Parts: sequence; structure tokens; C-alpha cells
Amino acid sequence: MPAEIWKDREVVKAFLDERSLLIPDRPRQVEVILRVVGFHCPEPRRILDLGSGDAILLTALLEAFPNASGVAVDFSLLMLEQARQRLDKYGKRATTLEADLQTPAWKDTLAAPFNVIVSGFAIHHLPDERKRSLYGEIYDLLVAGGVFLNSEHVASTTLRGEQMFDDAMVTHLYQRRKEKGEEVTLEQIRRDFLERPDRAANILALVEDQCRWLREFGFQDVDCFWKYFELAIFGGIK
Repeated sequence: MPAEIWKDREVVKAFLDERSLLIPDRPRQVEVILRVVGFHCPEPRRILDLGSGDAILLTALLEAFPNASGVAVDFSLLMLEQARQRLDKYGKRATTLEADLQTPAWKDTLAAPFNVIVSGFAIHHLPDERKRSLYGEIYDLLVAGGVFLNSEHVASTTLRGEQMFDDAMVTHLYQRRKEKGEEVTLEQIRRDFLERPDRAANILALVEDQCRWLREFGFQDVDCFWKYFELAIFGGIK
């Protein structure tokens, strides 16, 4: 399966090392997540981070809500190693779980329910039908009034939209690398971005379709709360 590439140590290391370069406006995205969660659930007790990577979202939530505990779920042992290091300072407030979102069995060992469920750049690796089913599983794990937010790579509605996203990302990466003092060319950055090994693992869906799937499962106040071309934060309330 294409997603298996995220078990490759070099791919994982490259992503974690370069994340601040790869993802534009990352602080604003975290701010949006914290604002939406805080508005609907000002005192969450239990938080679930799906496809957590090194648990950067869970860390932000545990910092913002000191009475909360959380679980970071990922299928990559390499990612979970990094997550445990990041979460170590929270002691018993934070745990990790190896589980694969590609099958419904991922939730079998979880103790539900949760007040908040988040995911960051993970669900887009799943086929669309599995994405939709996962949203139903997430709904079932939430308490009434619980919040689900997905910070995600989504599809453009047109080929031109996809090309604009690629151009924006290449320009962003070029500027950031030049700021770091690297001797790179725009064409080199474009080639590296378009030929990166994890690109084939992307199975992108329109944000409109995914919001509709959430509503079909019963989520309320569903919206896209932030968007930058193919990067989006969307979700809803149970």
C-alpha cells in the first residue's frame, strides 16, 4: 500500500526535519485548531490524535488544556518513537498506541469516549471509501458535544488549482531555503517537491465531499475553518 512508505526511516526523518519548511503558516493552523476546540469544548478531558506523527497537535492541545490527557495513534513505529520523546514531559497524561487506520480494528484497544479528536496530514493517505468510514468511527468515539478537526491535504477542484498549489509550495520552499542560506535554484526545489517519495501516497479528496460525509454521519456545525489552496482544516461537532 502507498502509505507504507511512512514506515521508511529516511522518509519519516526527512518529513520531521523539514516540516517547518514544508507546511506554510503552521502556527496559524495550530491557532485555528485551539480556537475551535476551546470555543466548543473549553475543558476537554480526553484527546485523541490520529495519525499523530510525532504528536505535534496533541502536544499543542495538552499545553493549552492542562487538565486533559491524550492518546497519540500512529502505525509507524518510527513516528511513535518521536511522539514518545515529545510527550515524555507529560507523564501519565499522554500515551501512544500503534494502530493502522486502514482497518476498523484500529479502535479496538481504545477506551472511549473522547472530548476531542484531531488528525494532521494523515487521513489523505486512505482511499476515499475508507476515509468516509473512518469519519463514522470517529463520530462513535466522541462524547456528545465532542469536537473533530482534520488538518489535511485536500484535492483541488481543478487542474489549474492543483498547479497553483504546486507553484505556491515551490515558491514557499524556495524562499525558506534561501532564508536559511542554502544555495538552491527554483527549478531544483520544484523537482524535489514534485518528485518527493511520499507524493505517491497521497489520495486526495475535495474538502466539500469530506464535509458532506461528516454531515451524513451526524456531525453538526461542519465547516472548513482554514484553507490555503490544498491545505485545509475542517471538522464538526457531535
